This record gives sequence, structure tokens and C-alpha cells, in this order.
Amino acid sequence: MVDDIQRILMPPHTLRRLRPSAMAEAHGYLRFAVAGAGASGRERLVPVGGGLAFFLRAGEEAVTVSLSADEAAIESVGWGEAALAMLRRRFTRLRQGVLDFDGVEIFPFGPKARTKRYRKQVRRIRRMRLLPDSQTMLDHPELIAGLPVGSGSKPAARMASGSSVAVALHLYYVELWPEIEALLKRWSFPFTLFLTLNCEDPELATRVRAAFPGSVINVVDNRGRDVRPFLLLLEEGAFDSFDLVCKIHGKRSIGNERIAIFGDLMRRAIFLDLIATDEQVLKIVQMFHASSQIGLIGPRRLRLAPNGKSLRSLLGRNRLATESIAARMGGAIHKDAFDFFEGTMFWVRPQALAPLRRLRLAEESFAPEAGLGDGALEHAIERLFSHTARVAGFRVEAVAVDDEPTAIAPRPSKATFKSENARETFAHRN
Repeated sequence: MVDDIQRILMPPHTLRRLRPSAMAEAHGYLRFAVAGAGASGRERLVPVGGGLAFFLRAGEEAVTVSLSADEAAIESVGWGEAALAMLRRRFTRLRQGVLDFDGVEIFPFGPKARTKRYRKQVRRIRRMRLLPDSQTMLDHPELIAGLPVGSGSKPAARMASGSSVAVALHLYYVELWPEIEALLKRWSFPFTLFLTLNCEDPELATRVRAAFPGSVINVVDNRGRDVRPFLLLLEEGAFDSFDLVCKIHGKRSIGNERIAIFGDLMRRAIFLDLIATDEQVLKIVQMFHASSQIGLIGPRRLRLAPNGKSLRSLLGRNRLATESIAARMGGAIHKDAFDFFEGTMFWVRPQALAPLRRLRLAEESFAPEAGLGDGALEHAIERLFSHTARVAGFRVEAVAVDDEPTAIAPRPSKATFKSENARETFAHRN
């Protein structure tokens, strides 16, 4: 934490109001630590945004709250008993939007629509095991503070991985390239980068090719977000000579008055699970090597399934389009064997997408980008990648960087991997 620190003693069950500074709003977070009541005093990162203030509520014991004076101001709450009683009732109703930092609870306060949006996003990241007060966030503060960006150094020396790999990256938000470049440079084996953009960017193209020689860069219409550009490459046969494809994109989720830090948190968590370390990438590649029946691997925390709810509720406004496309692929959707990876990032064998490729959906009517949160053709297809792999006869698996460690088998040779793929492809064609 910086030098100018506020230290506020909070007796049991007291309230303080916290107002993030413009600097904290711009960062999307503020730094915060609690001492006393058995707290470790470790720094935590609290998501902020949308012009919201926050309440801090002490628990059963007195604690001292420390935070930078540059990032936030703490005020006493001079309310009467009636107002405090109303707040306590409201607080009870809003439990799902509350974060607990070592005995100090924090929850948003402001216009109803904004606080509702914040609580909704907290519930969402709670489902992903990404709460700022969780162990995952203690272990990986970069999920909120930002992944480290490289200085443009040369890529690490590449070694054979036992497979040929393509990385399919769609980058609408080109300002995210430094983050993605830094992560891809950590990989210890070669790959070919396929980058799709929505407009010409010669400066970016030069930087990409300097970092990863042999990259293929295409400019596509702003339709279908990251889905249509990937389908164009798939249908044109760009991945036919590769054993595995890693599909990623520069996700931000900043429209419709959403609080930007939550979209950044989701993207960084997906990257952490799929591409952020050489160890995690090798673990995924070796999962494919270990079983020729695995067709697609995605991030566990973003895997959505009915889980006791109706399939209709999971598919939402995409139900009719999703069911229609699934039927055209030759595999109707069944509630007990359906899930998908929210965010549409995963690793896949190209042949596992053969049923989807045959439909040539990239040629169909993807509407121009209109900022829709749901209901467009790309949202329907997003829900079908795992289903496609199962229709092709493959299994779908999920990973997370905080999974329990598993034994990694030795890498098979390139020849072994190729022969397994050849037998597998023949089996699925006959």
C-alpha cells in the first residue's frame, strides 16, 4: 500500500461509509486491509465502479481498517436508529451481494439500479469462485489488479509439445493485445497465431508479427463478435493441419452500464485457467494426449449446466435458435447431457467441431453488432460448442488453475499423436 494510509478503528457492529476516489474508479478497485479479530492484515482488492459508495460493517469484534487516502475516503454514518434499522433490513435482503474481508463486510450503496447491478455481478463471480474475499483472489491478486504486461522481450525458446497448436484470437478491443502477448510469450512450445480484427491496424499487425513470426492476420466484418470470425477460419480449413486449437478473445463486457472491472475479472480468470502459464497450457495439452476421446476442454468456473433448473432457463432467448442448429447437426439437446462454457473460450480438436463446420453458419445472417446482451445468433452458437463435440463422439472436460494437482503423463511423440488422430478421424467418419 502507498505511504498515505488511513487507519480507522471500528468497534463491533459499527458502520462507516466509503467513497472511492476518481483514481480508484479509473483502476476499478481499491486496496483494503483489516487488522484485529484474527485478521491477517493482508491487502485485499475491492472492485468498485459506477459511481457507487460502499458501507463497511464491523462484525463481532473491533477491527482496524487501513486503506490509501488517495483511493477512498471513510465517513462516519450519522443516522438515527430508524434509518439504521431500515439499512439493516435492506442489508439482510442483499446478503448475496456482500463481501466479507476478515470480519468487515462491505456492500454497495447508491441508486437502486446501480446497487442491483453490482450485487448481480457479485453473485455471478461468487458462482465462479472468484470472490475478492476468496482464497483464489489472495493467491492471484492480478485477476483484479491486472495481469503483468511484458516489455516486448523475445519469446521464450520453443520446445516440441508433441502436437501442432493453433491459437485463434479475435481482438475487438485492441488495447488488450499487450496483456495477451505477454501471456502467449510464456509458452515453451511453438504455435501459429490466427488473429482476427474488425478494422485494419498496421501498427498492431507489425507488433504481432514481430512477437510471433508466421502469424495470420485477417480483417472481418463486425458481426457475430468472436464467434463468426472463428467459424470463418474453421470453415475455410485454416485449422485442418493442426492437432489442437485454442480459441480466445479480448473480452471486456463494458456496455449496458456494466461495471468494467467485473468483465476484466472474468476475462483474466479464463486466461488464468487456459493460457496464462506454461504449466497450465502443458497440463491441458497433455490431457488431450492422455485420452483421444477428449474433444474439448474449457474453464471449469465458466461451465454452465441446468443443475436442477429447466433447460429453457439456461438457454433463455436463444432456445429456439440453439435447438434448431442442434437438430441440423443431427443431435437434439437433452437436459441431462447439456452444458456450455460461458465466454466462449476453450481448447478443442478441430475434428470435434466437424458437425458444426458442415453447417457453414458463418455464411448465414449474423446481424451487425448492436450491443445485445443475449438473443443474437452468436449467443445461440456459443451454447453449442460442447454439444458439437459430443455429437462428434468426443468427451468434454473442464480445468481450473486452482484444481487439485494431478499426475501428468510423459509427452507422447509427435508420431504417436498423429497416428491416434488418424484412427480417431477414420472412426468418426465411418
